[in-house]
Amino acid sequence: MSLEIKFGKSRWWYGRVTVRGRVLCKNLGVEIAGNPPARLSEVGDIVFERSRSKAQAALERFQIEIRKRSAAEELVQTIHEIRTGERIRSVELKDMAAHWKDLPRRRPLSKSYLEQADSRIRRFIDFLNTRFRAVREMADVQPYMARDFMKAETARGIATKTYNANLIFLRSCFEQLKDEAGIAKNPFAHMPTLESTPVFRHAFSTQELERIVEAAKEDPFIYPIIVTAMCTAMRRADCCLLRKSSVDLASRFITVKTSKTGQTVQIPIFPLLYDVLSKIDFKEDDSPYVFRVQAYKFMAYPDVITYHVRDVLRKVGFFNPEDAETEEEKQKSLGEVSRARTDGIRRASVRDFHSFRVSWVTLALTAGVPMEIVQRVTGHKTADIVVKHYFQPKREEFRRLLASKLPGVIGDPSAHEKPAAAENDLRAQLANMAPGSWESVRDKLLGILDEEKKLADAKLVSEPLTPFLMG
Repeated sequence: MSLEIKFGKSRWWYGRVTVRGRVLCKNLGVEIAGNPPARLSEVGDIVFERSRSKAQAALERFQIEIRKRSAAEELVQTIHEIRTGERIRSVELKDMAAHWKDLPRRRPLSKSYLEQADSRIRRFIDFLNTRFRAVREMADVQPYMARDFMKAETARGIATKTYNANLIFLRSCFEQLKDEAGIAKNPFAHMPTLESTPVFRHAFSTQELERIVEAAKEDPFIYPIIVTAMCTAMRRADCCLLRKSSVDLASRFITVKTSKTGQTVQIPIFPLLYDVLSKIDFKEDDSPYVFRVQAYKFMAYPDVITYHVRDVLRKVGFFNPEDAETEEEKQKSLGEVSRARTDGIRRASVRDFHSFRVSWVTLALTAGVPMEIVQRVTGHKTADIVVKHYFQPKREEFRRLLASKLPGVIGDPSAHEKPAAAENDLRAQLANMAPGSWESVRDKLLGILDEEKKLADAKLVSEPLTPFLMG
């Protein structure tokens, strides 16, 4: 036990004590007064020596407090040992990740999730080592330390979604290791998540999907993966790592356990996908994967799929206008692929590989496919997730769908008109066309054709999945 002065850094006395082999240095709350000597082994003036005496008394009180705390902890240990036959265990911060990984689970965690978990735990421990060096065990972490860490995360400029994900993970980690680490109170227990405004991915229309397929044909590497995503609504990893054992071409069904949720889903093989799968020799090699090359490249570098899809989308016309090299090229953009967030550093994707999954769900639900069937394909446990994150019809399509389904008195009476009436009207106008009126008739017909095109673009709201996917 000794007093300490941090010359040139602080005007307060510090006390240094050793507790269970750890050296603690505490601000004693006593201000240094008078003229200190060059060394504490020497005597200063009377004012300085008075402050030294106050600091010594504060240090002794701190040591008595530590002894009482140690005795109380030992009493708790003794009671616990009497009741259970073993002492309360502890987990050092440096071993936190290893203990978390060793927890029993229903299924193995993916490599990417483990890497993400390692990053979160490592960042938290680095923060504690910088700000609270005396903390060595999980049980030593206090709620104010957890709050300070989350404040530091916010200052780092992360998005609300990332903030919430980090908070939920650390809260779960401490809760799961609570008994093993001897934690009396979870330091993250009562910290609320932040409200966020999510940026949703856009669904592709039928015509856009057709154009994407045509563009993808120029890239043999990504074409089968894109077709698989369009026809199955599977995530990127599930498409790339599709196993031969999951595909039953005879019954035209795919049965696969999803990598993210572990749900077993059954997906019919539509003709567009069947055409791709039927050209693959499943006995060609010993690889368990349907798309062997894509699978191994994905495992080595997952973003290779992202870049290939982005190139295909750019050929179709989906790219950020600001990325165009010329003004003429900028005008050709059919829509952005990413959007700046209101918070966070990284841009949010609005059109990417996952958009094929969103498109499938939107096509299915707007076509009247029951939610239960959609969930059996996507693997979602609740309908809320499907509706909130995946059902993304465009406004015009949404309006036309409701107008065609609701009674004319509520919706749009014109949406219920018989096609024959429109056809007869066209014939009448063409039959009555005269040299002096042909221009006005032409303009009317062009307007009708424009409307027909809009209706064709919205056709996905009234046809089951679309003949495009069905073949």
